[in-house]
Amino acid sequence: MSDLNKLTLSEARDGLRKGDFTSVDLTETCLSAIAASGALNAFVHNTPEIAMEQAKAADARIASGEAPAMCGLPIGIKDLFATKGVDTQAGSRILQGFKPEYESTITTKLFDAGAVMLGKLNMDEFAMGSSNETSVYGNAVNPWKVDDRALTPGGSSGGSAAAVAADLCLAATGTDTGGSIRQPAAFTGIVGIKPTYGRCSRWGVVAFASSLDQAGPMTKTTRDAAIMLEA
Repeated sequence: MSDLNKLTLSEARDGLRKGDFTSVDLTETCLSAIAASGALNAFVHNTPEIAMEQAKAADARIASGEAPAMCGLPIGIKDLFATKGVDTQAGSRILQGFKPEYESTITTKLFDAGAVMLGKLNMDEFAMGSSNETSVYGNAVNPWKVDDRALTPGGSSGGSAAAVAADLCLAATGTDTGGSIRQPAAFTGIVGIKPTYGRCSRWGVVAFASSLDQAGPMTKTTRDAAIMLEA
């Protein structure tokens, strides 16, 4: 199936459990889509080796019959989340080359649930922006086209929004201080939730305004948002 990347989390979860395809199949399809999506500038650090390793482990868990809802599902991680041994720049040249020795609580929980990390996603520098035009990586681009202009996907979680809307990943993490999940979700026609304060841990997330920052899901449907938020 060449269009597995277009599935929702819930559709992919059900298909994996029925044996219609594997997490490796899903992951390979998403990696191919990412490779062809350079114009969107959504993914800024690709982790195909990690993704394939996690996908194979997820397939083994699913085969054992004891797999959580997110097991085997390929997602993107906003560049604001600390990922052990993987570049975490927060969209800034200041943190170029920074590879944390620890994992954020959010990514730890997702990986424990079997989620597959395809790579890190573009964002406004240190999450300070609403158009994804302050990123050291350059602008992220909205996959929706009305003319020849490269439209903004919003920000600061612009790369996350663009990647989900363009079916490069099944879902993504975002963060929201004053609208940085909700606004890009609206700009790209996807679903984004800013959870209530403290619902999701901020540990390992590069801070902007700690008393307001919240991590949350960015997905294709409300059902998917519920699945990811629960994980």
